[in-house]
Order: sequence, then structure tokens, then C-alpha cells
Amino acid sequence: MPSEQILAASGNAEHLLCPAGGSPVGRSFEDFTADEPTGAPELVVAGHLDGYEARRAIRRGDRTVPVTVWIRVVSRPEGRNLALAKLLPDAVTLGEALRRPPGSTAETVVGSTDAHLTVDRISTDVAALLEHRAHDVVGQSLLRLVDPADVTPLLRALARSSETGLGTSLPVRPAMFGFRANRCQMVLLPMEPSPSFAFALVDEEAADALRSAPGMTQALWQFDQIVRSATASRMAAELPADRGLDRLSGRELEIVVRLMHGDRVRAIAESLFLSPSTVRNHLSAVFRKMRVGSQQELIHLLRATDGPSSHS
Repeated sequence: MPSEQILAASGNAEHLLCPAGGSPVGRSFEDFTADEPTGAPELVVAGHLDGYEARRAIRRGDRTVPVTVWIRVVSRPEGRNLALAKLLPDAVTLGEALRRPPGSTAETVVGSTDAHLTVDRISTDVAALLEHRAHDVVGQSLLRLVDPADVTPLLRALARSSETGLGTSLPVRPAMFGFRANRCQMVLLPMEPSPSFAFALVDEEAADALRSAPGMTQALWQFDQIVRSATASRMAAELPADRGLDRLSGRELEIVVRLMHGDRVRAIAESLFLSPSTVRNHLSAVFRKMRVGSQQELIHLLRATDGPSSHS
């Protein structure tokens, strides 16, 4: 960036961009688009953001295909900006997850804020990140959950998301009541009423993503994981409030959201590269936390209309 020259592409990316064969490597991403570029790359080059969401149209023969594009800078050598790009023809389901690399253990913390940027939901994973339980974090301003040095970049990212209605990402160092965590990647997705947000946090991988195949695999998986988690958090915010969702981990929340959208255990397992027994174990934990005895009881509880969502 800012040239958007493609340096490497997966097989799926090659099929999407070059359906008749060939490779997009060496060409600019804009060679394949049918619409105008957004202003976000300039913000990345200026260092105000390290990632963003865009809605683009890809030219495929005599038709165009709408895609959601997520960009994240992973290195800035000698004034250049080298970035990962994730293309999503179906931004709702996010498609199939990437397989977790061996040895990767990072868990994603997900949550949401109200229109005053006050945290109203947070997954239980936050205890491992901030050494404070979820109920201590709920009610805090999102701006108070990061190191003071990160408040200004966070405000810029929030403003950009609120203005465009699209997601952004940036590195932050979570902090609370004197405790400072390791550097994390944060993804923000805007919601209604504005300016409320869904967000996700995951520990940043220390390895240089561009110096080794394992580093690149880790960076790609982590990027996929945090975008998926933030999207699940936004979907969860549309469910009725005060149903016990704050007792769930990020992974449990994603499984519940998929269940609510009609997926069943085997489909969930295949899309997340988990075994069906692992998904059932997660659901058993969900049933216990939500005080229900079956999938049908869980769906009935979350579809009840007597407790409107806090974001409606």
C-alpha cells in the first residue's frame, strides 16, 4: 500500500479474481474492481488505522460480484505498508473458518457498547486478558479499557467507523484499574443506534508475519478469527438483552449465534474446524450457564420477545 499491488494470493483468491485462469499476483487490486476505491488506504498510509472494512464490487467477466474486503497492515518496512486482505463474498456467514495453526492458543474477547460507548456486554474471556471479571468491565467506558496513549487512535477509529458504517481495526494495549495487558488487535464494528459498537480483542502474535510461513499462517488465522468474532458479537447484540449471554466465552457466543441462524452441530463443527463432540461440549457449557436443557429451549429463550435488545 498505497499501490495495492498483490504480492501473493491463495487459491480461493485466484479463483475469485481470475475465474478464467491466471494469477492476480503482480497486479493492482484495483485492476479487478468495478467501483471507486475508498479513502481508507490513505488513513492506513498516514498511520491512523492499521486495518479497515470496505464494500467493493469485483469484475468477473460480464458481471460484478459484491464483496466485503478486510485489510490489515502486518508490516511497515522502509516506508512501505504490507497488508493482508480477506475477501468475503458472503459477509453475513463469513464462510468457512481457517484451521487453527498448531500451538496457537489465543482466545478472542468479544463485547459491545451502547450509544454512550459504555460496555454493556463482554465475554467471560476478559478475565484472562484484564484480570477482572466480566461484571467488573460492564458499565465501564470503552475508552477506559485501553492505555491512555491508545485513546486518541481509538477515537479516530471509532469516528471513521461511525461515519462510514464500516469496521476498522487498530492495535491497542488493554488496561483497567492500573493493570496493563499485552498488546492486542482490536476490531470495531458499528451498530445502531450510533455510535454503539461491537468489538473483539485478541493477543497480537509477536512473530513477524512476513519472515516465515508459520508467521504468515498465524497472522492469517488470527485476522480471520478476530473478524469472525467481532461479527458474532454484533449478531449477538441483536438478540434479547439480559438472557445470560454475558456468561459465555467468545467461542460459545459464536456457536450460539450460528445455532440461532439455523446451523446445526455438524455444520458448525465443519465451518469452525472443530469436532462435533467439541461443539456439543461447548453447547453443554452454554446450557448450564443459560439454565436450559436443550437446543430448542435455548433457541426459545433467545427468541423470546419479552426482553428487547439493548440496541433496539
